[in-house]
Amino acid sequence: MSGRRVLVLAMLLSIPSVAFAQRSRAASGRDKNLMAEDGRDSRPQLTARELEEQSPIRLLVDKRKDLKLSDEQVGKLKDIESRLKEKNGSLLRIVDSVNREMKPPRGGEVTDEYRTKIGNLREELLGAIKDLRTNYDASTKEALPLLDEEQQKKANELLEKQAADVAKTMRDKLGGRGGRP
Repeated sequence: MSGRRVLVLAMLLSIPSVAFAQRSRAASGRDKNLMAEDGRDSRPQLTARELEEQSPIRLLVDKRKDLKLSDEQVGKLKDIESRLKEKNGSLLRIVDSVNREMKPPRGGEVTDEYRTKIGNLREELLGAIKDLRTNYDASTKEALPLLDEEQQKKANELLEKQAADVAKTMRDKLGGRGGRP
């Protein structure tokens, strides 16, 4: 057989495998309408625990040695953190609930009804996240005046780094678009 015939035969034999690969992806329930442009699942993947760990007050308490906080300052920060946890409890439960409801349907068939449901749940999730971020910002404004000038400078550096990490996490976990639907 000539080289040209071998090449044509190889191409013809590869067509069924390409068609099968495309069918199996669709059959897996990963509808392209739920996929990001780079092939990742576009449903939010952010958990309540991850959001809770983004607390700026938790960061300040964890970095108390770096910030050289007094026991009194740590106590006041822990009080703020406690009130923040109470305030955010219902929002974190919404996040967990929405994540459970966003699981793909059994059988892998994605319907228009499911897409609508995902859109509504995504809006609910983003609203809860926005409220969490608002609460975190308010708690930070309450906490920073408890620190002296040098501590505030170091705390602001830590909080800026955390904010950059949070922004990256939000982009990665919320479909790659910074949390916007």
